[in-house]
Amino acid sequence: MLIYPSRIYGSQVAATIAAHTTSISVGMCQGYSAVLLPQLKEDANVNITTEEESWIASLGVISTPGGALIAGLASELLGRKATVQLTSVPFLVGWATIALSTNKFALCVGRFVSGLAIGMASACYIYVAEISLPNHRGFLSAFGPIFVSLGVLVVYSLGYLLYWQEVAVLCAAVAVLSFVVMHFVPESPSWLASKELVSEAKSSLTWLRRSPAMCDSELAGILQSLKVAKKQSEQGSSVCSLLKQCSSPSVWKPFFILTFFFIFQEGSGIYIVLYYAVHFFQKIGSSLDSNVASILVATVRLFMSITGAICIQHFKRKTLAMISGMGMGLSMAICGLYSYLYGHLPVEDRMYRWMPLLCVVVNVCFSMLGMLQLPWLMTGELFPLAMRGLLGGLVSSLAYLFIFGTIKIYPGMEARMDQDKVMWIFSAFSFCVVIYVKLFLPETRGKSLHEIEMKFKREDYSVKNKNFDQEAQNKTPNEVYIISRNDY
Repeated sequence: MLIYPSRIYGSQVAATIAAHTTSISVGMCQGYSAVLLPQLKEDANVNITTEEESWIASLGVISTPGGALIAGLASELLGRKATVQLTSVPFLVGWATIALSTNKFALCVGRFVSGLAIGMASACYIYVAEISLPNHRGFLSAFGPIFVSLGVLVVYSLGYLLYWQEVAVLCAAVAVLSFVVMHFVPESPSWLASKELVSEAKSSLTWLRRSPAMCDSELAGILQSLKVAKKQSEQGSSVCSLLKQCSSPSVWKPFFILTFFFIFQEGSGIYIVLYYAVHFFQKIGSSLDSNVASILVATVRLFMSITGAICIQHFKRKTLAMISGMGMGLSMAICGLYSYLYGHLPVEDRMYRWMPLLCVVVNVCFSMLGMLQLPWLMTGELFPLAMRGLLGGLVSSLAYLFIFGTIKIYPGMEARMDQDKVMWIFSAFSFCVVIYVKLFLPETRGKSLHEIEMKFKREDYSVKNKNFDQEAQNKTPNEVYIISRNDY
């Protein structure tokens, strides 16, 4: 039977959409504080301080690192699909707690639990990376930011029309939908093969690829990669093997590359605009109503996330990241200059009152071309199969820890600094990422996960080979043979 490419692609898209329905809940949770806090401030029965405001916003992130670690462990033990499906449970519990809350403590508990689910949702990127063909992986992985952006737009719009508890009920319904749709897609073939469930892995690949010949070839590559990893792990005890794997450049290089990439991402202010959208526009002075401005930016964000996904399919990762950082840096620098020149005046007395909103819109547009989605996408690409789930969860937990830090300190930083200085800090981090990406970020577009893993291992082998040549100069031929047999 002839298998058309559209059928192969369609199966991957269906599985990707099912996995990233969870990302809609991520976007809803991230954007919820932007509509919740202004409503709480307007409620005469609720006395909310600036400190409590920062905690309510950041509690949606403080538990997220723990959720990412749970996702990493669960991805290895239970499977990628099962972990994505289980993510819906804390989302449902968190939203239900918020919807039923009658005091600030219950509200904080709900935010904490839903934040745990955001961290667990990082498993989506690993799942999508492992079910995708190399030439489709970038585009399909970019579905995550698209669905997150959709969730942000929906929750901003609902918050403009409904009371915050009613919004929470609708968000809980989305969590139920996510749990149901994941039932109909297969488990990751790579994970099944790693658990020696070869026939199940082949069935999963058959569902995804619709081509027996393609399945056999891809499964052979996965099994070969696992065979090499198993042979390496058998050379010592489990603890020694783990330490040896962690000392390999194929592990520590991706870890540090992604960690610093996330640091620059958070320093650029991406998530501050997201979590404090309404308040942020009130502070910088927008010619539009703050709620309407937030919905406008969320709409632009959704459109640009789709554009970014298309660009990821056709342009190199490094190119997009550098263009993204440059555009973000320039837009925040101009916004800071505007605040410096006109920030002391009432909004109605300022010239070019549309300028702050335009700068934020431009900043969001450029962020969706690379800076926002690439670090998350690459957590599912750079790590070797044997440790992909665990290290992907670890790096994601660190990223969410950085997000929590920026969300928590922003109100205090804003109170102690002029708005123009805050914008210039965001600009400086954005410009720094351009240099960082040029020097350190590897190019992964069009490469299979096995090829990416082998690239780091070849670098490791080159270093070892150089050391071997130096050591062999002072050895007899027999001693050289013993060294090569033991180490290589």
